[in-house]
Amino acid sequence: MAEAKREYHYDMNQAAPAPQIEQPNPSAKPSTPIRPEIIRIPSSPARKLKRISGLEKVIGIFLLAAVIGLAILTVYVRTDISQLEREVSQIEAQTTQQADEKTRLEQEKSELSKTERIKKIAEKKGLKINDDNLRKVK
Repeated sequence: MAEAKREYHYDMNQAAPAPQIEQPNPSAKPSTPIRPEIIRIPSSPARKLKRISGLEKVIGIFLLAAVIGLAILTVYVRTDISQLEREVSQIEAQTTQQADEKTRLEQEKSELSKTERIKKIAEKKGLKINDDNLRKVK
């Protein structure tokens, strides 16, 4: 929209004309007023909790319960593993002890089944020893 040019005549002899009030132009952008700086006060925890929805609270509680449950489960599993390791070590110790006992008994059996010993016992009891009938006990 074109506006007509206004002509101003400045004459030093005349008094200054009264200033005219400009009409607001609807096509011009209004200037934004200067606003003072806003100071924000930190909100209380209760006010922050009010802004959290119920679903978010339920999800948070569920996650907290899951973390606590996993911690308890971890402790339980570790305790169970420790108990099983202790039982395994006891069984291994028992097996070693029984293997030693077996070795000792086999050695004693070999000593008791020697031919010379059998001959001595037989002679003490008054038996005749026939070497053909003598055999090794297994």
